[in-house]
Amino acid sequence: MSTTLNALRPPGEPIRQLTVGVFPGAGNVHLYHAICSGYFEQAGLEVNLVQVVSSDQQMAGWNADDFDIMHTSPDHLLRGLLKRDPVAVRAEGMGELVVHRRPGAPLPTDRWAVDNAQGAFAFVLRAVLADVACSPVADDQLVQVGGTLQRFQILPTGAVDGTTLHPPFDVLAAEKGLPRVGGHLQVAPDLITNVVVAPRDTATTWHTRAYVEVCRLSTEELLTSGPPGIEAALLRHGLPEAAVRAAVPGLLGPAGLSTSPEVTLRGMEAVAGLRRRFTPDWRPACPLTSLIGPGQGR
Repeated sequence: MSTTLNALRPPGEPIRQLTVGVFPGAGNVHLYHAICSGYFEQAGLEVNLVQVVSSDQQMAGWNADDFDIMHTSPDHLLRGLLKRDPVAVRAEGMGELVVHRRPGAPLPTDRWAVDNAQGAFAFVLRAVLADVACSPVADDQLVQVGGTLQRFQILPTGAVDGTTLHPPFDVLAAEKGLPRVGGHLQVAPDLITNVVVAPRDTATTWHTRAYVEVCRLSTEELLTSGPPGIEAALLRHGLPEAAVRAAVPGLLGPAGLSTSPEVTLRGMEAVAGLRRRFTPDWRPACPLTSLIGPGQGR
């Protein structure tokens, strides 16, 4: 591994510092593993993960040049709000996006916690409730709360009735008596849930390519190691044991770490399809292929 990583940095190039905007959670396990194992450092990168609490904060940070790279929903590329000509250079999985609700059938008076009413997690929630629970959600039922951690924390308080979660929060919610309604694999199985984003003008630089390659190698190593390796990486990062235990099944599931790293047109079309379904007047500002970085699947 060391020889492979050292070869990612061209001779004579200084160490490159990268600030990376991420949401907190077990889906970053490959990043935690790579940092703790020194893989980024061996590749000539000094990576600083900056956690955000909402998509609005992340997008504002991107537009302010605070992040060199970010791990985010590909739907953010479709909203037309991001500056710096962003492209997706890698696809990733964090586990299935799952809607949970307090016990009982959904009601027209329910209040549903979202990060942003115009974001992919909100669209998944609306699709699951319409297609699985036969209970369509109106705009005024959506309550903007913040990222997945914030939505999970507010769910048991009774201030909202349900929300969209991912590992480990989905398992933890079920253990608290908040059952699953349905997940994105039932309503949009081709959906790409997470991508690595870089500005187009740095997408082919050595440091972006090295970053993506370290992500790939770290993910593959975790998949090979199975539950023990994933658990160890999350525990080293400081996640509580209960959260680690709850995260592993989803990370090893069909929408988890084994997700293909290729950003495909089919996957982006699934993202666009959800947005179009719940925002009928929306039209992409550019061809979807232009949002896919160099070297990715078309």
